Amino acid sequence: MKDEAPKTGRPGETSQWPRWEGPAENRPSGYMQGDTNIFAENPDQQKHRGSAPAAYQRPDEHVETGVNEALTQDPLLDPTNIVVTVHSGRVILDGMVATDADRRRAEECARAVHGVTGCENNLKITASQN
Repeated sequence: MKDEAPKTGRPGETSQWPRWEGPAENRPSGYMQGDTNIFAENPDQQKHRGSAPAAYQRPDEHVETGVNEALTQDPLLDPTNIVVTVHSGRVILDGMVATDADRRRAEECARAVHGVTGCENNLKITASQN
């Protein structure tokens, strides 16, 4: 297989196999699209993932779920004492965190969620326990 030349076709298409030179058991089974849009019909086409239709408002329940997931997935933040509420896309964070860095980190997580229009950070810092 190593001596076979790539088949003709656009880069990244599966019709270009065989290209894999490693062991068969490690051969990729799928295709992950890169940063460039190789399927564009002309160079002016761009990807628009994440762009919403005009006047679209993400429902507050979905925004709240997204914020809770973002807080849960952050590896450096303990969100067990954080309460998230959302009104018209505006996130309110209440509860307690260990440090000021955690307080800022929680707000950054919330603001990164699609559909958040603002964030009110009411998190308090717990007294250090020695």
